[in-house]
Order: sequence, then structure tokens, then C-alpha cells
Amino acid sequence: MKVIYSIFYPIFFFSSIIAQDITLFQYRGELNIKLEVIDEKRLGKGIEILNSAVLIEKEALEILSSMDDQEKNEGSSANYRKMLKYFFEASEKFKEGHTLIYLVYSDNNQKFLEEMKKMNHYASGMNKAKYYECKGKRTIARANAIREILIEADKPEWIQYKMHEAFELEKLAIRDLGRALQIYQDFPVEYNYGWNNDVTPEELARFFNNPVINLPPEEVFKKISPEEKKEPEGGLIVFRVQIAAHTVQIKDEYIRTFYTGTDSIMETREGTWFKYQIGAFESYQDADKLRIACRVPRAFVVAYQDERKLTIKEALAILQVVQ
Repeated sequence: MKVIYSIFYPIFFFSSIIAQDITLFQYRGELNIKLEVIDEKRLGKGIEILNSAVLIEKEALEILSSMDDQEKNEGSSANYRKMLKYFFEASEKFKEGHTLIYLVYSDNNQKFLEEMKKMNHYASGMNKAKYYECKGKRTIARANAIREILIEADKPEWIQYKMHEAFELEKLAIRDLGRALQIYQDFPVEYNYGWNNDVTPEELARFFNNPVINLPPEEVFKKISPEEKKEPEGGLIVFRVQIAAHTVQIKDEYIRTFYTGTDSIMETREGTWFKYQIGAFESYQDADKLRIACRVPRAFVVAYQDERKLTIKEALAILQVVQ
């Protein structure tokens, strides 16, 4: 038996949920992740299914727009039933496409954790990724629950309203799983990504019932504005190669899984960050040669004078004056 809902919703769509074609950029735009070819194809297939859902929804809306008020109110004609059928089909297609994209991120998150387990390493400091994983799973469960009750409805305005709600929840779930994957793939470097509506340290603390965590620097590779610059005191300038940085200590044995060179690894503390560096050179060129030779993809050269952090531009300017 169909359930008749008489609840009034202030927003009636009666036009397609999506005004234009759905693109992969809408689901990967804020991410810089690497996926296998098969996963890229799964994402493409998911987008294809979503766009087919848009077309089915438009068919339902075309039928709805052709009905007179009496036919809409009676809700018993073959046309009306066909319209409902298309709405339900569109809802299932939206769910199918989003589920495929969601599983790409979910599967890759699991792959990362399994690799850590095989190497007998625990990627500590991953609370932010775990938060997004957990949040994504809860959100997709809410969306699935909404999709389930849609098949018991028979009012097009209510169906479309709830279908839109489920659609947006699924997008949020995918976003959160994607953010978790980004953090996992970037380990052992932790960035401030600048995401919209990013989780705050206070929210993380409440979520994990931990003391409030200090905010990390605004940028990992901080640029000092002219107003913040100070004339450095005299002293030897040293260039090193930074191979990792995180807000928690990283075990040496884990670092050796991605850095296989023979140089000693120096741990230094800067604010809430633990930074891991190799080499010590008076010349930027020598440090840059080590950066290339160390084969750590995200390695970069850093500069210090009397253990005070300088930008590379500042360090080179000082050396230019000295010379």
C-alpha cells in the first residue's frame, strides 16, 4: 500500500534537481589524489549513471507538467503511475551512481589501512581522516534510508524534495570519503588544505573526546609577508632537505619505508609540528641536488640561520649580500 504524505514542504522543485550535466570535477575538484586506471573508469561510470538519472527525472517532470490539476489530485491515471515510476527509477540511478563513486574512495581508504597493517605500521595522527571516514559512512546511511522510504510515497513534490535531500547527502558522503583519502595519501605530510567547511581542531577533539588540539600553521610551507619579515642576525645559513612533516612524531622505521638513503634523519620541532630533515649544506644548490637524489616526491629545501627558519628567498638574498 502506498503511503500518502500530506506534510507541506516549503520548497517545491518541479524542475530537474541538476540544471546541467554532472561532471567528475564536481566530485574531485578539491582533491589531488592518485587512483588506478580501473578506479578512474569506475568514477567515469558513476558520472555516466548520474547523468542518465537526470534524463529519467526530466522525463518524469515532462509527464507531470502535461497533467491537469484534476489528474494530479486523483493520482490514479496511467500517466500518473508512469510519472511515479520514472521518479523512482531516477532515485535508484542517482543512488547507483553515487554509490559507485563512494566505493572508489572507500576501497582506496581501506587499501591504505591494509598496507599500513602489512608493514606493521600505524599511521598515527590520522584522526582527521578517520573523522571524515566516519562522517561519510553515517551520511551515506542517512541517504540510503531516505531512498528506501521514497518507494512508499505517491506525491511527486514530496518525492522530489526527499530525492534532492538524499542526493545532497550522498554528495557530502563522497566529499568526506575523498577528503579522508587525500589525507591518507599525503601521509606522512599533513597539510592545511583550505577546504570549505573543514573540520576544526575543536570539533575533532569533541569527536574523539580528546583535549583541544592546537591549530597547525596556516600553511605547511609558510610564506612570510613583508610586514612579518625581520632583518636576520648574523650567523651561518644552513640548507636542509625536508622529507616529512606531521603534527605527531613519526617513527624512524616508517620514514625508512619511503626514504631509503643513507643520510641521518634529523627531527626538529616547530610549534605543533614535527619536521624530518636530511643533510646540512651551506649551498642551496648542494641541498637541491640531495632533494632530487633522495627520491622523496614531496621533499623540499628549507633554510635556517642560527636555527631560525628563513624562506629560501631570504636565505639566498642574505648570501648574495655576503658575497
